[in-house]
Amino acid sequence: MLGTKLRMLAKVTPMVKRPKKPEKKNSWTFMISKFAFNLAGYNKFGLYSDDIIYHDSPVVKEALRRLPKEVLDARNFRSIRAAQLDFLKMNLPKEKWITYEQDINYRYLQPYIIEIVMEKQEVNEFGCTNYAEWHWPSDEFK
Repeated sequence: MLGTKLRMLAKVTPMVKRPKKPEKKNSWTFMISKFAFNLAGYNKFGLYSDDIIYHDSPVVKEALRRLPKEVLDARNFRSIRAAQLDFLKMNLPKEKWITYEQDINYRYLQPYIIEIVMEKQEVNEFGCTNYAEWHWPSDEFK
């Protein structure tokens, strides 16, 4: 069941591949994931993985709508700060960089995305007809 949820999540938001936490910090998968995270470079601007998910997807739009105001404000602040730092060709001081461990522990958008995907799957299972096609594009799910 969880594997199905994760595959649906990976299909809907390709940036999010594995929401579960790695078990061992000295495992080779953890080390490669940490290396890839640091190589991406968005942590140097103070951004989390959930901050860079493509926001025009209908599922992500709905997840952003459901976020608490404080979390959404913090996300917007990080995005604006990152845009400004990029414009100025600067990075945050190293003490303020997001570490891989912090990023893993703060996946604020994924529970909402999984919830929305499961809701849509439930609507499709029951054959509800009170939803218009434009609520959920047909190529997004099924």
